[in-house]
Amino acid sequence: PSGEIVEGDSVTLICSSDSNPPAKLHWFKGRTPAGSGRIYNISKISSDHSGEY
Repeated sequence: PSGEIVEGDSVTLICSSDSNPPAKLHWFKGRTPAGSGRIYNISKISSDHSGEY
């Protein structure tokens, strides 16, 4: 996300791809599965959510 993120905010991460057949998208925080699909929402963000996705 661009701009400042404040603890308690909601953050939406969006992944786009152009593939045929359509890609199956899976989100990971580090090596831990975090969700699937094109959009990943984090509500009430905190320092626990920091890391690489």
